[in-house]
Amino acid sequence: MDPIAARRAKRLQRAGRPGFLVGGIIAGVVQVAAALCLGLGIAAMVGDLRIGVINSIFVDSDPGAEGLLGLASIPVFFMGGLIGVLAAAGTGHYLMQVYSGGEKQPARYSVVALWAAAAGLFLGGLTWSAPLTVGTRTDPVFQHDKPWGAGSWLMYRADIWLPAIGIVIAVAGTLYAIKYNRRLRLQLATRKRLLTEGRKVTGEITNVAVRTSQNDQGNRSVVGAEVIVKFTDLQGTDRWVTRQAQGRSAIPTVETAVVLFDPLHPEVDDSIFVTFVSDPLPGDWIGTIV
Repeated sequence: MDPIAARRAKRLQRAGRPGFLVGGIIAGVVQVAAALCLGLGIAAMVGDLRIGVINSIFVDSDPGAEGLLGLASIPVFFMGGLIGVLAAAGTGHYLMQVYSGGEKQPARYSVVALWAAAAGLFLGGLTWSAPLTVGTRTDPVFQHDKPWGAGSWLMYRADIWLPAIGIVIAVAGTLYAIKYNRRLRLQLATRKRLLTEGRKVTGEITNVAVRTSQNDQGNRSVVGAEVIVKFTDLQGTDRWVTRQAQGRSAIPTVETAVVLFDPLHPEVDDSIFVTFVSDPLPGDWIGTIV
């Protein structure tokens, strides 16, 4: 069976199953929780660096008490949070896409995860120890006190600028998600309109550039392809459109494609959709957003 047709049949079989929806929601919650842990882990690392530059090394303090749960919290929160965010984000995206029958997914939990990470930075900063003397690295043993330099003052105020950086990143991510979701809604509305009012023509696949990724062992795997399709509009003008096929099974194995476009504005790239199956479902049409 053609791999694209096989993927489509599998998608139809799985679409709408409640288990995938529940799994996607759980993965989203895990992603947010992991992002909070990641923020706490980063705060623990910065806190460890901070205490080393604002206090003398001879200050009698238990380094294990610094931070939320001590030095041992750094690898647990940071690595656990980082791996959790990446794994949960990928799993959640996959499950929600399967549940929706292959439709592109809006940005949901990733935005909340950014704010959770920023919250982790703020909460972690609240647990930091205060310096023995503000402005001076006090030496209680040899009395070789040293005034703070610029680096010490910078790290002293890390409880302000570190969460601020997290907030700036979260705001930027939120604005990007709003823009992305708006474009996605517009693309889906345009596709729905063109499936009624648009025109379908047969296009010629002129080039397929396979994209690969390399793992830590140096092994490469196919992750998709950039496909260029040539079609002729109703005025007889040849046009070329480039679309991204995601995954090994999405790479076309045929020489032709079906092109859906707006006959009144065939030059508008956002109004051109391509599919590599003869009887496509709505999710089979590839637009500018992949």
